[in-house]
Amino acid sequence: MFDLRGKHALVTGASGPLQRALAVGLAEAGADVSLTTATTEMAEEVQANSILNECWSIGRRGEALTLDLGDEGAVEEAVAGLEERIGAISILVNASHAAVVKPFVEMAEDELGLFDRNVRRVLIPTRVVGKRMLERGQGRVINLASILGDRGVPNCAVYSATQGAIVGFTKSLGIEWIRQGVTVNALGVGFYEDVPGPQQDPALREILEKYIPVRRLGQASDLQGAVVYLASDEARFVDSEVLVVDGAISVHA
Repeated sequence: MFDLRGKHALVTGASGPLQRALAVGLAEAGADVSLTTATTEMAEEVQANSILNECWSIGRRGEALTLDLGDEGAVEEAVAGLEERIGAISILVNASHAAVVKPFVEMAEDELGLFDRNVRRVLIPTRVVGKRMLERGQGRVINLASILGDRGVPNCAVYSATQGAIVGFTKSLGIEWIRQGVTVNALGVGFYEDVPGPQQDPALREILEKYIPVRRLGQASDLQGAVVYLASDEARFVDSEVLVVDGAISVHA
């Protein structure tokens, strides 16, 4: 069970610890893993190549592409090339994910571009790869989403709005595609170590560590079992769901 050998996974926006954990978890389960950046920034390219090297060290095939996920034509070309060189993409993990923690009225206009990073750069690769999955009658789409999509935290209004969009997108698209053999689910992420968010404020981190039932922030590796499950054939009856991995904070009274 949960054997991903023979499958090709694409992890988009691969430039942080959560993305590394997702990619490596899929590689350890047997999948070949390819990666893209979310933008063409050099820092993202360096991270994506570092993650790819770790997947290669496990013995998997794959490529890392420097790509602007907001450019649909570039994404089309990149996906076509990847499938020709590595194989059909049967698992898509949309991991382009960033947070800006700031009072809403203090946010600069360019910071509202968080919608572009967290929403548009998820919709475009899903449409490009999803078309190919639908033609083949099989596929797994897994979106990274914060639990703040339906919970309120001060100074996270815009970030929370982007996450609510991803949750709604997941639930509706899953229903749209399930009869054609493609499932769409999300990983609901709570407060994690080394990830931008309100937990980076020392005072709030202390409060969170006391409030989270397991009394700690998440580790990136906590996501690996969940993503492998959702990517596997064993999850074929799971669709339009948000599998929450948050130490139970979202159900804490």
